[in-house]
Amino acid sequence: MLRVQGDVAMSEHLLSTDTVRAKERLPYWCDMVCDTFVELDCESQESDSFSGELRNIAFGAIQISMVESVAQRVRRTRSRIAGSTRDHFLLSLQLRGTGAICQDSRVAKLSPGDFALYDSTRPYELRFDDSFSQVVLRLPRETVTGRLIDSHMLTARRIDGQRGVGLLASSFIRQLHEQRADIDDLSLGRLQANAVDLMATALAEQTGGQARTNEGQAIIRQRVCAFIDRNLGDHRLTCEGIASAHGISQRYLRKIFESSSTTVSDWIWSRRLEQAKADLSDPLLAHVSVTAIGFDVGFKDAAHFSRAFRSRFGMSPREWRNSAGSRHN
Repeated sequence: MLRVQGDVAMSEHLLSTDTVRAKERLPYWCDMVCDTFVELDCESQESDSFSGELRNIAFGAIQISMVESVAQRVRRTRSRIAGSTRDHFLLSLQLRGTGAICQDSRVAKLSPGDFALYDSTRPYELRFDDSFSQVVLRLPRETVTGRLIDSHMLTARRIDGQRGVGLLASSFIRQLHEQRADIDDLSLGRLQANAVDLMATALAEQTGGQARTNEGQAIIRQRVCAFIDRNLGDHRLTCEGIASAHGISQRYLRKIFESSSTTVSDWIWSRRLEQAKADLSDPLLAHVSVTAIGFDVGFKDAAHFSRAFRSRFGMSPREWRNSAGSRHN
């Protein structure tokens, strides 16, 4: 099933093993999962009677899926990663049955309501010993690393969805999935970021010091990121200037970004592009030219802005603005 909003960008699919012969169902399921999430290996003792269903809605990097299936094990191996270009985080919320997420020598055992985060760029295993259902969010790397310091330390950590902020986050993710068809794409992106904020708060609440492994660096990085956002339009926004403004060395500044698998300059360009994308979608800025919006967020050359935007979002700034305008009409 395909849904079109404006010039499209949103697609919704229902995939089921019921559409193929019994002996073909497990290989078909593996292909479905690989196409939807990342390249994986899948095995099941119920291969002769395998059944599964996947409902997926995607808008660019934003993706929400419902997975229902019989018992299975799924592995993301080093060889699979080596042949992959996909780079994002996944968040699994258990709805029915139990599951386990194994990554970085940790195991998160999930019961209904619980959830955990895992990274597609490192090996992991998912174990389901009986029939189950999950909601899975595919999260852009920068959405996660921009909110979680030392995100690699927080994978495969069970968040109890029955208490505190974990309950709030679990309920929010459920509602995000249930209402996804009635949420426009711009709001969906913002709400997904809110889901990550809730997840980060729940991690801090339930893992204590483990979620704040370097609190001093976390505070400085938050200040640096806020400073960058306030000064995106300044062409002189450089590593040297940022370090000087915060009374730290350039070497230390680079160090606090290392745990997020990005560089200071890459983060600046990422934030500039994200701000340009938001401004191009804003009806209140419809009178501002595409070139002016690029300049306002720090680009000095219109052609460079257009190339960078297309590389990041798959369409030109003007095409994005036109599609956003269609969705607002």
